[in-house]
Amino acid sequence: MAVLKQHHSAGMPVEVYDKVAAEAIPSQSKADGFVAHYAIVEDGGITVIEIWDSIDQHDAWFNEVVKPHLPPDSPDSKFAELHNSNVK
Repeated sequence: MAVLKQHHSAGMPVEVYDKVAAEAIPSQSKADGFVAHYAIVEDGGITVIEIWDSIDQHDAWFNEVVKPHLPPDSPDSKFAELHNSNVK
């Protein structure tokens, strides 16, 4: 079953997210197991919500493409297994 990933980067300016996203999204769209990506500006930072087929597929892509651009003290992502989903 697919997983939902949630990651909040407190204090991350929108401009920094936009720069990282511009570089990462093209490869993410082609990544094995990727389903969807959403970003929300909230609580003085950026929250990213994604759907992946598995945590392992997410981690393989994230650790190579995104993690090098995050501060070392960036919090870990939270994952939840999806019980049901309906996408148009």
